[in-house]
Amino acid sequence: MTKARVYFIGAGPGDPELITVKGQRIVSQADLVLYAGSLVPQEVVAQAKDTARVEDSAQMDLNETHALMKEFALSGKLVARVHTGDPGIYGAVAEQARLLE
Repeated sequence: MTKARVYFIGAGPGDPELITVKGQRIVSQADLVLYAGSLVPQEVVAQAKDTARVEDSAQMDLNETHALMKEFALSGKLVARVHTGDPGIYGAVAEQARLLE
């Protein structure tokens, strides 16, 4: 059985240079990069690897984003869920984590 890995990453206050080093590393290694394009600067996800699936979640609902994250995670893929600011405050992380559990 493969280990499911989903990381919730805060993109910071809007300047793409303010994402943490670890957050940028995870984005660059992830198989799925799921981000809210209306809030997260494109430069934050531009570092995704060529083989990554990069999806703008702005038009998705919670069930759609959950299904996509679950599909990748249960396949042993690395998932980066990128939110604006602090995902613990602005990103509905509790609801997403509950669904993934």
